[in-house]
Amino acid sequence: MRLVFVHGSTGPIPNEIGNLLKLESLDLRRNSLSGSIPVGIFNMSTLRELDLLGNHLSGVLPSNMCHGLHNLEDIVLSLNNFSGAIPASISNCCISLRQIDVGDNPLNGVLPKSIGNLSISVECLAVWNCGLRGNIPDSIGNLSNLVLLGLDDNSLTGSIPTAIWGLQKLRLECLGLSQNQISGSIPGCFNNLTSLWYLDIAFNRLTSTLPMRLWDLKGLVYVNLTSNLLRGPLAPEMGELKDLTKLDLSNNQFSGKIPSTIWSLESLDHLSLANNSLQGSIPDNL
Repeated sequence: MRLVFVHGSTGPIPNEIGNLLKLESLDLRRNSLSGSIPVGIFNMSTLRELDLLGNHLSGVLPSNMCHGLHNLEDIVLSLNNFSGAIPASISNCCISLRQIDVGDNPLNGVLPKSIGNLSISVECLAVWNCGLRGNIPDSIGNLSNLVLLGLDDNSLTGSIPTAIWGLQKLRLECLGLSQNQISGSIPGCFNNLTSLWYLDIAFNRLTSTLPMRLWDLKGLVYVNLTSNLLRGPLAPEMGELKDLTKLDLSNNQFSGKIPSTIWSLESLDHLSLANNSLQGSIPDNL
């Protein structure tokens, strides 16, 4: 059974929903619902989809939020006003869990190490604009079936765990770590990210040169590295990314000549190299 609230619904979520013992999908997205999530919802063992995106819901996520959701596949709580830490018990969610989206909530905690104990079936982990602080736990590299990892717009520190880049089975397509306080270097082990097409690590404190293996990812479409402390020359091999539509390397410390190969990227519709120490001219035929 699937239950969908008509858009425009207001007030709290009725406690009686927890009595629907055969409910598999609860879609309350984009309403004006308020208050907290009724406790009974977290005991609905048949529930596969819980989507509360875009309401005015609040309260603390219960510490045992996944203990009763034995068949949950998708949980979407983004664009609300939930507070408190991400429960460490989130790792107890069922083995068929595919999507966790809690973005744009003032959670203001850390990303628990137990996040790496989630089922390897997880494909989407979105915890953007949640006020997260501390390091990205190395254990996140255990999620070998991740397709999307979105941790943008937080206050994360430390370096990018090499485990994100190095897993043999990694299916990652979209990596968003922009607008944090991440420092250190960009790891050189890009060769396993053969599915990556979206890379956004802008507005951090990264200080390395660009790994040559970055340009081996021929499927890249969107690359945003603006406003870091990246340095060194730009490789001619970047001109081999024929699917690239956006490349933003502005506000860094790159030096040397602008590779002439960059002007042959026919799909490119946004290029910014501003505020570097690069030399060269723009062809007249552009």
